[in-house]
Amino acid sequence: MRSLLCLVLCAFCLPPLCVSAQSPLPLTTGMDIHASTRFRPGTYTFAADDKGAIRVTGKGFTLDFKGVELIGKERKGVGLALSHAENITIKNLRVSRFLWGVRLEHCKGVTFIDCTSSFNGDLTPGSVIDESGTQPEDQWGGGFLLRDSDHCKLLRCTAQYQWDGVDVVRSHHNTIEQGDNSYSGNWGIHLWNSSNNIYRKNRAVWCTTGAGTLFQALTGWSTMDAQAVGIDHNSNENLIEENDLRFGGDAIFIRANEGGIQPGQAVPPKNSSDRNILRNNDCSFSPNNAIEVDFVEGTVIEGNNCSYSNYGMWLGYSRHSIVRNNICIDDSSFAVEIENGQFNQFENNIFGFSKGRERPNGQLVFLRQNRNDTTPSQGYVFRNNLFYGARTGVRLVGTSGAFTQNRLVWHNTTQAQLVEADSASKFEANASNITSALPTTRQSQPALNVKAGSRFTLTGKFGALPPLVMLDGVPLWVISYTPKQAICYMPTDYWLKPTQETATLEVFDGSKWVTYPPAHLAWNTNAPRITSLSPTLSRIGGTVTLRGKNLSEGRILLNNQKTPMLTQSAEQISFRIPDSLIPRRYNLIFERGEGFGRVRTEPIVLELVIPRDQLPHILSATFSPTHLKVGEVLQVEFVVKNNLPIPARLSTNPKPPYTYDESKAFWEIVGQEEKEALHLRVTSDHPGSNHPGSWPWLFGFEKASLAPSETTTVKGFIRVQTAGTFEFRVGLVPGGHGFIDDNAFRTKITIEK
Repeated sequence: MRSLLCLVLCAFCLPPLCVSAQSPLPLTTGMDIHASTRFRPGTYTFAADDKGAIRVTGKGFTLDFKGVELIGKERKGVGLALSHAENITIKNLRVSRFLWGVRLEHCKGVTFIDCTSSFNGDLTPGSVIDESGTQPEDQWGGGFLLRDSDHCKLLRCTAQYQWDGVDVVRSHHNTIEQGDNSYSGNWGIHLWNSSNNIYRKNRAVWCTTGAGTLFQALTGWSTMDAQAVGIDHNSNENLIEENDLRFGGDAIFIRANEGGIQPGQAVPPKNSSDRNILRNNDCSFSPNNAIEVDFVEGTVIEGNNCSYSNYGMWLGYSRHSIVRNNICIDDSSFAVEIENGQFNQFENNIFGFSKGRERPNGQLVFLRQNRNDTTPSQGYVFRNNLFYGARTGVRLVGTSGAFTQNRLVWHNTTQAQLVEADSASKFEANASNITSALPTTRQSQPALNVKAGSRFTLTGKFGALPPLVMLDGVPLWVISYTPKQAICYMPTDYWLKPTQETATLEVFDGSKWVTYPPAHLAWNTNAPRITSLSPTLSRIGGTVTLRGKNLSEGRILLNNQKTPMLTQSAEQISFRIPDSLIPRRYNLIFERGEGFGRVRTEPIVLELVIPRDQLPHILSATFSPTHLKVGEVLQVEFVVKNNLPIPARLSTNPKPPYTYDESKAFWEIVGQEEKEALHLRVTSDHPGSNHPGSWPWLFGFEKASLAPSETTTVKGFIRVQTAGTFEFRVGLVPGGHGFIDDNAFRTKITIEK
């Protein structure tokens, strides 16, 4: 009876479409669905607009897209658009190459199960968007967009290789669980004006500009505004729990950068995101901050691995935070740094530098008043924390705090100090101790068998501190622990290195180091895997050999560029290192297949070494005259030599001789600098109307290549317009990278009216 009624209504009401659940239908552009529907399996390609290629509304039904794949054209429009939908379940959807794969607007109780929305909207690596937090920034595309939608769920859903994995905008009480939002160029998940959401047991690795394919920091791009988890603009009381967030620009970033509510006061800020809970996540291997929490209040940071990052935690202006049971090991700058923080509590954390990384003149935690405003740095409480590998545990500048029952381990106890403070700081240190070493022992139990991509249980006797489980010197993610056991996770990668069959296993159990028998590591036998790389430090023209498993019928990518192979088999690949103007690190990936069928190894590091004396250099740069008048022309003459064993590619735009007006800049004349080509730059203390820190005057060469050991001369001119005495200086730059020669041949030039 229901099917008959639907057919009668459809005869008079098309569109929208109302169909029998018994009839498999082909999908068509602009199809409207508001009842349970069976779909004809197949791949469907649509040119979609913002309304959506497929549109779903209604209440209380299930759509199973098993065997269906939606593909967009030119990454425009929306693949599946849901509007005013309620209590609908969508299963097994696969969508790609739209701006947004899936968008929910004004929905309630919608559940997605086992769906994939990947390879959608993206921006060029290194793109910069507005990061003020005043706007949701949800116009750039990605996997799933929840807008003005509540009580929805994404369960075991995948959203990878796009600008954003999941965006949650003005949406509350949603759950994203057991999914994979990795390799996003911007955010794995972003919450904007969204509260009481749960992000749990997901994987969001390599969420950074370049999405895991590039070593961006060496190209001059900033990665600090890309995050696995970004929380903005009045997003409160969200739970971020048990996620793998490694290798993000930041792993987790909560910020309130919209300024203070009161003029001249930094805190409280406008639209603060407060009382969020960050619990039991692996946030390690960020080039910036494993966890950054700025200007917000009441954050709980508990049980996270914040190791091998630039900063383990940066908590500027944070207030009333609770930081407990975290591990911050071998962070480049500090385990924790806070400026102008207030009443933050640190309990049962481990902060350390491993053997070979010790800091004889360094500290692990730095708390300071930055004197940029009157916000005090005060009220810190440190209780039962362990500090090791640095002579000083905590440094205070203009800060007050109380320290109770903490431990510092340093080989020279007479020089060590738990707290170092300036005269403007006040602190109490009670019942704390300094020791020269931690005791060690051996565990005689059988060797552990550890399967990559799974959890394993480690037995022992653990105290209040979290067990520190080190596998080949890298802290493993300890998801949870009791006095008798710890639940650890072994990732599917080996932290930028070729995979191994066995690994050393050491555990700090809260009182001593315990050495276990080497662990046996089991990897996916069907997936491609790199087991060795030789050499790891290569030179121009050198041959690199990879050994591994399942390496046939694929390709090698170095920083996302396909590299010709010399030999290839299932067990071994060899290739020639690409020519380069500068030393560089590559993310090396083996890749096979396309689209949803693409399989990749995780990135490993290959480093190209070029000694500095073998790089191209400016031999001389001469400015003349050194005294001239406004309106006259200043000449700069460069002499450049190529010391590389290969020809150096040169930029010829603008071709010499070229004359700049002082107020002009190269981006107005030639646009973007030419990537991977050498050019010359000039700046001064007063580069006209350009930004004081800019290098506005760019000069090209007469020809496009400079042979090995060849020298060339270039002349450029600047028509000066500002009177005064200024220091001019030059630089040599390979396009898209940092300076080879920087601030060289400084010369005072006097300009009279």
